[in-house]
Amino acid sequence: MGKQQEIMILMDRELRRSAAVLRGLSLARRSGAALRLRSFEYSPALDRATPRGFDLPAYLRGRQAEFEDFTAGLRTEGVEAECKVVWGHPITERILFEVMALKPAMVIKDVPHHSDPTMAALNGLDWRLLSECPAPLMLVRPNSPSLPRHIAAAVDPLDEHGKPHELNHGIMRVATTLARQCDAGLDVVNVFEYMPMGGEWEYTGWMPDLTLYGELRQVHAEGLFKLGREHGVPTSAMHILDGEASDRIVHFAADRHIDLVVMGSIYRKGLKRLFLGSTAEGVFDTLGCDVLLIKPEGFAAELQRILEASEAKAA
Repeated sequence: MGKQQEIMILMDRELRRSAAVLRGLSLARRSGAALRLRSFEYSPALDRATPRGFDLPAYLRGRQAEFEDFTAGLRTEGVEAECKVVWGHPITERILFEVMALKPAMVIKDVPHHSDPTMAALNGLDWRLLSECPAPLMLVRPNSPSLPRHIAAAVDPLDEHGKPHELNHGIMRVATTLARQCDAGLDVVNVFEYMPMGGEWEYTGWMPDLTLYGELRQVHAEGLFKLGREHGVPTSAMHILDGEASDRIVHFAADRHIDLVVMGSIYRKGLKRLFLGSTAEGVFDTLGCDVLLIKPEGFAAELQRILEASEAKAA
């Protein structure tokens, strides 16, 4: 029998039943996954007070006891759950090392509240995790339902923008599995960016080759439909969108009342840092729903190399 799947939830300091906790609890019930709750904490003031007599170990034992009480309440709802307070800084690195140690099937985190419900209020930690979290990362908005009702998967079946071919299958596997577990609808989209939008050629003197445009668009459609067939998605749920990728994905999600967008991100080997692709960055700036970001194969190994090099330099 294989290892039981695990869902890691990044808790806020208040240890409350937030949207991310409710999402993780609901998914664990549907999938049989175990919950791994983690609270990553650090206070410079408490750290400075320790040499002057503050009992930091006792404080952390108290925090762990609070966390255990909270987690015991989740276990009464029929899920396996355990928790741990992790102390130290930088917090992002502590999170990444914990993710690499646990290797969860998914990491879930709350997105801070934004006064405009159509906007995401991503903070610095969110952006770092989107760029660097090696496990699938789900960011959940404050008023999201406990389970998504309508999911969209954004793919690039012709492997453009440097995306590895396997990443598309990873996106599809995750999206179709979630749709089944949540009894949610699923649409799959691919954005075709060949045609300049808004009549831009009128100002540049360049005229698009409409014959070539049609041929390339047909190649995209065939690639998309082939990918869909391989994962059991009907043709009626596959969509080719024309225009700039991030803009079209955001508008599609709004028009179709999508609860969750599943998409992938790229990385480059040999860099001192990892980064999101431009499409992902543009989507997260204005997307009005939850997001689940998938990393390509090999990403975790590259992340470990970068973190170990950073720690060696700091030592």
